[in-house]
Amino acid sequence: MCRMSDPLTSAVLVYAGPKWDRDLPIYQQENAPGHIRHMREQVASGAAIVAGPMHNGAGLLKEMLLGVVIYDRPVPEATRIATADPAVVGGQLRVEVRPLYLVH
Repeated sequence: MCRMSDPLTSAVLVYAGPKWDRDLPIYQQENAPGHIRHMREQVASGAAIVAGPMHNGAGLLKEMLLGVVIYDRPVPEATRIATADPAVVGGQLRVEVRPLYLVH
């Protein structure tokens, strides 16, 4: 029998926002330094368990879904953290936060 825990973990799907420039690699996007700093802080603090982009190896992200972050936080807290990202605030990225149920 499979039992799911309370959703204390969240998955954040990271998409291109309205100000994403498809001709530039991720590190050249406006607000990229702030985004990278924000993500490193989340990983260092233990809030983010896994975080990373999904690109073609040259840093060019051509799909709408650009990355995933798994937070060891419930949806309200993960939403607060994710929406404070400078690239989300600046419109380069947009996020969708979903509960992630862990199977025990």
